Amino acid sequence: MQDEAATIAFARLAEISQQKRQFTQRDKFLLLTGISACRSGWIEIAARCRELVLAHNPAHLIRRFDSLPDALRSEDFEAFRRQLDRFCTFEKAEHLLSEMGSTVISEHDIETAGETLKQLFESTDWETS
Repeated sequence: MQDEAATIAFARLAEISQQKRQFTQRDKFLLLTGISACRSGWIEIAARCRELVLAHNPAHLIRRFDSLPDALRSEDFEAFRRQLDRFCTFEKAEHLLSEMGSTVISEHDIETAGETLKQLFESTDWETS
């Protein structure tokens, strides 16, 4: 259940970064969302996160892999994944959201997260410049 909650938290932070036009930070949160989504079994969400990162940065390291699950299986990606973990842990994400006045992630959020995240990431509002 922690991976599902992490997916939601990182997705919220990605959306906030998008609204603030902080695209580099947004991309990091998108990758953290995608990694957590993989662990939760939400492969479509992970694929969309990868797609959004590559739309903004076509030369990103993630391009070398056909999918986020493939990247996670690769030793070549491991150092970058650890760097992302240092950038923002799930606990830090919860703290950041709390400081911004965002509600705590509930069991209901987790139960409906797959569909909610799918709708969020299918949106065309993700500006990539």
